[in-house]
Amino acid sequence: MDFLAALPANDKLRLQQLSRLVEISVTLNSTLDPDKLLKFIVDSAAELLGCEAVSILLYEEKRSELIFATAAGSDPEKLARIPVPLEGSIAGAIFRENKPVLVNNVSQDPRHYQQVGLAIDFQTRMLLGVPMRIKERVTGVMEALNKRAGPFTEQDLHILSVVADQAAVAIH
Repeated sequence: MDFLAALPANDKLRLQQLSRLVEISVTLNSTLDPDKLLKFIVDSAAELLGCEAVSILLYEEKRSELIFATAAGSDPEKLARIPVPLEGSIAGAIFRENKPVLVNNVSQDPRHYQQVGLAIDFQTRMLLGVPMRIKERVTGVMEALNKRAGPFTEQDLHILSVVADQAAVAIH
C-alpha cells in the first residue's frame, strides 16, 4: 500500500508543502546565481500557496522606498520600475511595523497601493505579506497575491514566513 495514498487529503497537502520547503532549502544551499535563486523561491512560494503572484520587495535606503527584486506571475522588469512608498502601502506597513499582514479583501484596506496594479494591469483582490529579516533587521517584504481557492489562512502566513526567511538568507 502506498504511504501517501493512505493519508487524508489535508495531511498529503501538508507533506507536499514540507517537501517543497526542504527543496527550497536545498536549492538555496546549492545555487550560486542569485537571480535564478530568487525566481525559484517566488515560483515555489506561488505554487505552495496556490496563488496568482508572489513578489519580493527590497528596501532601497537611498530613496527610502521598496523596490521589486523579483516576482512570479508578473513581469519583474516592469515591476522593478515601480517604487512602492513606505507610507500609504500595505508593503510599507509590513516593512515599517515588522509584522505580517493578511488582507482577504484589499478593496476594504485604505493602505492598498493601487499604482502597481494599474501599471501592470493586475487586479489585487487579496494579499498576504510578511517581513523579510536578517536577524532582527527588516530588509524587505514578501507578498503573495490572490489565492486561487479560498481565503489566505494562518497556515499560509506560516508557510510564507518560512519562505521569506529563506529568501532573506539567499539575498544576503
